[in-house]
Amino acid sequence: MRALHICLSGILLGAIPSKGEQDSETWHGKGDVGLTLATGNAESFRATAGLEVSRDLGNWEARGRASFLYGQDDGASSSERLESSFQLNHRQGNRFYTGITGEFLHDPLAGIDWRVGVTPLLGWRAVEAERLKLQLEIGPGYTWEDRDGGVRGFSSARLHERLSFQVAEGVQVFQSLTALLEAENFDNYTLTAEAGIESKLGGKWSLRVVGKAVYYGESQALEDEDLLLTAGFGYNHLAADYSEGSLESGIKGVTPDEGRWAVTALLGGGASRGNSESSSLSSGLKVKKEWQGGEFVAGTFGSYGEKQGITSAESLTADVHYQRGLRNQRFWGMRVDWDHDAVAGLEWRTALAPYWGCSVIETTRGKLSLEGGPSYVAEQQGGEENAFLAAYLAVKGECQLGSRTRITAECSFSSDATEWKSCLFTSEVRLSHALSERLSLQVIGRSSYDTTPAAGRERHDLQLVSALGVKF
Repeated sequence: MRALHICLSGILLGAIPSKGEQDSETWHGKGDVGLTLATGNAESFRATAGLEVSRDLGNWEARGRASFLYGQDDGASSSERLESSFQLNHRQGNRFYTGITGEFLHDPLAGIDWRVGVTPLLGWRAVEAERLKLQLEIGPGYTWEDRDGGVRGFSSARLHERLSFQVAEGVQVFQSLTALLEAENFDNYTLTAEAGIESKLGGKWSLRVVGKAVYYGESQALEDEDLLLTAGFGYNHLAADYSEGSLESGIKGVTPDEGRWAVTALLGGGASRGNSESSSLSSGLKVKKEWQGGEFVAGTFGSYGEKQGITSAESLTADVHYQRGLRNQRFWGMRVDWDHDAVAGLEWRTALAPYWGCSVIETTRGKLSLEGGPSYVAEQQGGEENAFLAAYLAVKGECQLGSRTRITAECSFSSDATEWKSCLFTSEVRLSHALSERLSLQVIGRSSYDTTPAAGRERHDLQLVSALGVKF
């Protein structure tokens, strides 16, 4: 039985427009959203979200940013962080500028219920080349905070550095470092470092993977440092190229061509260290080939997660099927399935099933088919091995929702031939949206219901995964 592990990690998608493409009279923005979830035999929830906006008005420029992270494991909060900032700058010549910035932080696991800082600043664009940009800022300020149940204010100093470098066309690396120090006690400081890579996918989409580390001085938190790594998907309000022509391949980007092998890989995950210790990884691989009158498909998908050094998710599934067409929209085939779910107490399960089926509906936009047959199942669940004959039934369908979007669904039933009360229901729904000829955004939902789970385990598990698909 599969543990529910939803993984849509905080990734920012969106190419950064050049100055020549930006309209100075409008706001420009990009956002990201992420989610990880486990329920049933594993209880875990984690969500991330972010937003960046900017606007230029002559010699004035405004910048705003906000990010949010929340996690819960076994009903208790394991991570919770909200930070936002707004900055207003005025250009003073070609390289220098003055401004003021306001920042807010909420990090209860680090003992900070809230922190607000206001800093007038002097900035210098140290490097302003076509591919390389470096900005430095410094300024005195004042900070108020509610930390460890006590409210206080203190004079502070803020230093900030931001670097970006365009490695190649459509690929950029970036890095920033911010230090906030108490003016009268330099041992009381917060150091925040961020680094990542952003790669243009096509149109308004790009992929951004980010790592962030926060270090607290003077034992401000339960741990001195926090580390967070996120990767996932997002959207840019204004990209450098937002014409449909960049996605002219359409739905072909996620549909294999007849007679050719199509290999698609999926990947998503996240990690945090310090006051919250957790990590998760989900990945998959699918190989498919279609030809006149037949098809071969093999795939695997796995999820792994840890919380405070304890495994919270560990599952792996694999399936292979070969299918040949018959007359009058009928077909036959053979499939093999293998499952492992440590949290659900399933060491392994293998099922072999020859099947026969027919196509019920087949149009230019979609199709629906039914199939069934006998099955042989062998498994080790809850420390006990078992083997039995079973009946296999399945309903499969797919529909093209738009020029670049399609949905596929599959629902199957397997039951012990000698004990019909012992059965397994599984279903999968997959939504694919082509970003380019080889890249697609995929959202996959899986559900399984086992009427006879291992002792002490839940019957129903649900899995939802959002990931980037890469076709080779």
